[in-house]
Amino acid sequence: ERALARAMRGLSSSLRGALLFLPLSFLPASLSSDAHSPHPHSGKLSPYLLGPPTLLLSASDEESLSCGSTVVRALLTPQPPSADERREGGTRRLLMVRDVAAPKSVVMARINDFEAYPRMVKGCDDCKVYKREERPDGSLEVCCEYRIHALHMKFKYYMQHFVDNDKGCVVWNLDYDRESDLDDSVGYWYVQPRSRESCRVYYSCDTKLRGWVPAPVYAILAKTAVKQATVWVNHESVAEWQKIKAEQKAQQGP
Repeated sequence: ERALARAMRGLSSSLRGALLFLPLSFLPASLSSDAHSPHPHSGKLSPYLLGPPTLLLSASDEESLSCGSTVVRALLTPQPPSADERREGGTRRLLMVRDVAAPKSVVMARINDFEAYPRMVKGCDDCKVYKREERPDGSLEVCCEYRIHALHMKFKYYMQHFVDNDKGCVVWNLDYDRESDLDDSVGYWYVQPRSRESCRVYYSCDTKLRGWVPAPVYAILAKTAVKQATVWVNHESVAEWQKIKAEQKAQQGP
């Protein structure tokens, strides 16, 4: 495992960028995305729920976060596992936690700017919104077509996001009305305000490809992906907040 971990550290930045969306960057058995055909199933992975994570941080975790480090912990899903997950031995997922020096509103705006992902996120070639609709509970449904690459491999898939800006939460799963290159994918963002100018960001994602991947390889790739996932959010949010503050200062004058 150590040798494999060293090899993973040598992966190119393009592959790591793609891992932000895809914890498993192995070539699937077939690529057959089709916007006009339904996905072969309606979900194998149990979805995340809108709301705060089921996680308690230790004093050691808090110290690491205060020093600017990231914390990665196992996350227990808040609902029973699906039949596929039970067959594979459980639903253990990784959750990344990081403090960001920007307000919640700024961070949520970066996460929700889907069509800017090709500029903000390495490995994302295109992201087009094809549906944006308010739901009865006030949250938003946003569906996007993603095109990403990892080395010489390219993937196209369709995601259905549910955004609750008041809760500071975004969850997503495949749009099962369209056929994606991925077998299944679910994910989660949660942004918790810490002060007027800072917040704590939680991220988790789980993905299945159309192919078999050894468990040790999956574990290492998933951990690498979850650590990299909010790098772009931190960078873009801090930069945007600095820009906003500079504009506010300029408007106030000397």
